[in-house]
Formats: sequence, C-alpha cells, structure tokens
Amino acid sequence: MKQTNTFILSSLLVIFLASYKTNASVQEDNEFLDAHNKARRRAGMPPFTYDQTLAKYARKYALSHANDCALRHSNGPYGENLFWGSADGSRLKWTPKDAVYAWIREHKYYDKKTKSCIPGKKCGHYTQIMWRDTKKVGCALSYCNNKSTYVACEYDPPGNFEGLSPFERHDPFIYGKT
Repeated sequence: MKQTNTFILSSLLVIFLASYKTNASVQEDNEFLDAHNKARRRAGMPPFTYDQTLAKYARKYALSHANDCALRHSNGPYGENLFWGSADGSRLKWTPKDAVYAWIREHKYYDKKTKSCIPGKKCGHYTQIMWRDTKKVGCALSYCNNKSTYVACEYDPPGNFEGLSPFERHDPFIYGKT
C-alpha cells in the first residue's frame, strides 16, 4: 500500500511538472511571437508564424549554454538572435518581450540609404527580425547557472545578407531557401 501511494504521488508530481513546463512554454512562445509581430507590423512587414522545430533547436542551443551564457552563434541552418540579461540586484528575471525589445532598439543604428548599420554600431538583430523573406520564428528562454537569462531565437528562412535591405523581397534561390 505504501509503495502504491508513493507511486501515485510520484506520478502526479511528474504530470504536474510536465504540464507546468508546457504551459510556461506556450506562454513564452506567445510572448516571443507577439513581440516580434508587433515590431514587424509597425514596420509594414508581414507577420511571423511560430515554429516548434525552430523553438526546439533554440531550446537545445540555449540549454547548451547553461554553464557559460556565452553569446556565440550556433552557426546552424537558421538566422539567429541571442540575448543575455544579467541577474543583478535591479533585475532578476528577463522576459521574452525584454529580449525582443532589446533587439528592436537597434533600429536607430540601421541606415536605410546604405542598407547597413551606422559605422561602429550593431543592428543585425533588428535587421534579422525585419527581414521580409523570413516567415517563421522559434525561441527559447533559459537560465544560466549564475541565474542570468539566456535567449535564443531562430529564424527561417534566414536573413541578413550584406548589402541587401531587410525591407525588400529577395530571390530565395540566390539568398536562401523558400
């Protein structure tokens, strides 16, 4: 009887934890997608759809940096944005929206005339989000051992081809897949 009760309690705990994680993931997925699409809508870009294959790739990559929080790109088949948020006294947790908005703030460094970032500034996160030909996004948020927040977002098809505007359509056979 004692073993049966222990088994039942253990099973219920596993089910609870699995459903809790699933619900948290769905909420985070929606927050990532909404933040991306809000920015794209403002710029006149078509919305992304959320892709679980991309999210799975992002999750695996984010978890692989649980010990170091290193902002090194995976060099995988997708476009990629990475974010790291410190767990200092002023802010202990960062949200999906925080990460996306940090990337969007790079818009001020993008020069539409030269189709590039202003010299000495970075704007590649912003241009990947705005890349017209990109259709899908998938993201993951994880916490490093030191409690910092780590975010990876994957984009398909990838963008950010040098010298091309993120706001124009590009030939997918030359600059990426369909």
